[in-house]
Amino acid sequence: MKRNIFFMILGCMLLFTSCLKSGLDEIENSNLCAISSVTMEYRWIVQNVNGYDQMSRQQMTLSNNVPDENNEIRFTVTVPAASSSFPADVRNAVTLDGLYMITVISPAAKIKPLDGAPELGLPGAFAIGRDYQYEVTAANGDKAVYHIVIESFIQ
Repeated sequence: MKRNIFFMILGCMLLFTSCLKSGLDEIENSNLCAISSVTMEYRWIVQNVNGYDQMSRQQMTLSNNVPDENNEIRFTVTVPAASSSFPADVRNAVTLDGLYMITVISPAAKIKPLDGAPELGLPGAFAIGRDYQYEVTAANGDKAVYHIVIESFIQ
């Protein structure tokens, strides 16, 4: 019995240890603090064939989604045409209020909105021409501020 317990403890020790000690990327001291791209999408709830609520989403078309040399992204938001997965009644309800903005940032970096800019990943109240500022902080503490401006909205 003691022998079985010994082997069980030994097996657990081996099971819960990691063998990977090298070959991992060194990002804890990374100085990368960049936004590489921006997307916007509209989300709504529909009922599936079983009667359960299901979230649907439609990505908006942006005229530009990458920053320039001044850390600024200026773009026009265009609502795509209606389709079987994006009904006309839903398409007609799309406005700048309630769109979700999503960004791709550097690995191990953090991003936060400044001066009342909408939270990323949540429905935001966006306006044409307003300068939305986001601060990206690298793993080593370096910071960069990005300016995002919606120049127009085409439905």
